[in-house]
Amino acid sequence: MKTLFGLFLSFFEIGLFGFGGGYAMIPLIQTHLERRGWMSIQEFLDLIAIAEVTPGPIAVNSATFVGYRVFGVVGSLVATTAVILPSLIVGLLVGRYFKNGNGDTQQNILKFLKPAVIGLILGSAYTIGVANIVNLASFLIFIGVLLLLFFTKLNPIFIIIMTGIVGIIFY
Repeated sequence: MKTLFGLFLSFFEIGLFGFGGGYAMIPLIQTHLERRGWMSIQEFLDLIAIAEVTPGPIAVNSATFVGYRVFGVVGSLVATTAVILPSLIVGLLVGRYFKNGNGDTQQNILKFLKPAVIGLILGSAYTIGVANIVNLASFLIFIGVLLLLFFTKLNPIFIIIMTGIVGIIFY
């Protein structure tokens, strides 16, 4: 059942446990959307594509879009507030707690969070890759972009624009 409170709780949880930023939050967002029946996998992949090319954080853009889709303007405000609120609360608490610390505790926390974030990002890459690399053309684009990123100093924005133009021309 779709409720504003359910929308708030879902995006609050995403914001609370989405360490590592937008890409690390993608599996959490996907799980909530599938569990609640708010979007199909293809709609979710379209959402991520839109959230990536829209200015701003992926999680905030996703929350705004999903909230709007499910409950209109009020839903977008509720979901966006919910995904931002945990960072605000945690940031204020951590800032207050660690204000006079020597930094060892912070470094120990980050030392263990970083591998978890990398795992979440790789999990997102796998989920998105399996759903989007569906034919030879998409595989070649994937390989081409990887090679450009690894072996040139091209700006990723240029690569995004270039692949968008290829999509317009050939599809």
